[in-house]
Amino acid sequence: SDYVVDRYDGRDYILGPGVGDRVKAQEIGFRQNTFFNTQLSGEHNISTWGTRLKWYGGFNILDQYIPGQTRLFYTQDGNDATAPFYALLGGGSGQKSGSIFYSNLSDYIYNAGGDITKTFNWLGNKQAIKAGYLFQVKDRLFDSRPFTLNTLDNNIKALSPDKIFAAENFGAEPKVQFGELTGKAFRYMANSILNAGYLQFDNQLSDKIRVVWGARVEDFDQLIGSVKKSDERFVNTRVTDVLPGINFTYKINSKTNIRLSGSQTVARPEFRELSPFAFYDFELNAQVQGNSAAKRTKVTNADLRYELYPRGGEVITVGVFYKYFKDPIEYYFNRTGPATNTFNIVNPKQAVAYGAEFEFRKKLDGVSQALKNFTITGNFSYIHSNVKDTINLNRPLQGQSPYLINAGLQYDLEKAGLSATVLFNQIGRRILFVGNEAVSNIWENPRPLLDLQLAKKLLKGKGEIKISISDIFNKMAYFYHDLNDDGKYKAGTKDVLAISRNYGTNFSISFSYNIK
Repeated sequence: SDYVVDRYDGRDYILGPGVGDRVKAQEIGFRQNTFFNTQLSGEHNISTWGTRLKWYGGFNILDQYIPGQTRLFYTQDGNDATAPFYALLGGGSGQKSGSIFYSNLSDYIYNAGGDITKTFNWLGNKQAIKAGYLFQVKDRLFDSRPFTLNTLDNNIKALSPDKIFAAENFGAEPKVQFGELTGKAFRYMANSILNAGYLQFDNQLSDKIRVVWGARVEDFDQLIGSVKKSDERFVNTRVTDVLPGINFTYKINSKTNIRLSGSQTVARPEFRELSPFAFYDFELNAQVQGNSAAKRTKVTNADLRYELYPRGGEVITVGVFYKYFKDPIEYYFNRTGPATNTFNIVNPKQAVAYGAEFEFRKKLDGVSQALKNFTITGNFSYIHSNVKDTINLNRPLQGQSPYLINAGLQYDLEKAGLSATVLFNQIGRRILFVGNEAVSNIWENPRPLLDLQLAKKLLKGKGEIKISISDIFNKMAYFYHDLNDDGKYKAGTKDVLAISRNYGTNFSISFSYNIK
């Protein structure tokens, strides 16, 4: 459970740069999340047949309850810095201001599956054939009730949030009118059934050549909105995908490999992204609405790697990769009225991403014996992506960064059961939401992240205590419109700040005990 208070103070540039009113806004709400997870699994080795069988089954529940989330949005005439702030109450503000929101969401997930592996000898080498199956059902029930406040009294509109929502304003002769936004779009059901099976061959063709290949078949049946075909919310789609994959490894010597792989995968939109439900996102100051026509994305992957293993626990890899996306899923900006922002799910026709990656893991005892318990790791990627629709949009894929930096330093004193890890991460700027002809893309500015984790084993190794500190630098995150198109955010220039967010430094401590 968590109690969330969000506030912002600035200018609302909904009508464009330089013409925004001064605004203040507040969202207060309690959220309760309940998660229940069970799983039963087994493994059986039948040595006389050279066969291994694994099976599993599980049931998960995820519930979210919001018993009353309140929002208020105040504006001030942008031409008069001394003018009072008035709350938007009524006048079509909907869920944006003067609203109280209640919701219940329940997800039930059932899954079962297993695989069987048969080993045998062929061409003087050990081979394997593996087959598996997964059955998964997801059920969702969502119900929400948004209420709005309305008044023409400027004395009420000028009050603070606690006084506007005070009980005395809603008596027998109410100073504030209280009404409910009604419609089927505020509640929906959803169900999906996944049947997936695969067949995989692991062939050691010689001392130097190994090929792992096969295919996965997924049949995905999904129902959104309602079980009645006559209901305008009813959406039923069923897609069967054949997803092949191959991994070819050439062993140059005992420490060096060349690996070539290719595969196809899918990415499916979530229930909320397909449902008609429209919710107001306080941080975006916009409505986010699903799209029942959104398609799943089919991804074709290709990867070539050079791998070097100098010694146990060390690795150096250099690789190049290529990805092709058919019908990628993106969030687009859509202005539904003269002063209303909405973000919708859209599928451009295709996108590509390609680049290079360098990864290493190195023990430092070769540098100095004083560093014998230290290991340094790193992963660096460069990615170029481009989206194509009916025309070449000449922009990156939403959410795709042009570079990724990960670095870490690990300390492990095994005899004392003590370990420590420092991790650094930074990504290049990326598109948070895709714009349109009227409003430019919203970009996320890069920022460095530094995390620390300390762990100590206790009680003869059965217990462990961990202390974690995340986002030590605690740099402000900026999301902005890059109006001068120079690829970076600069305060005080033509760039317009859409969101600034301080995530804060998080501290946590945990204890675990292993019972065998």
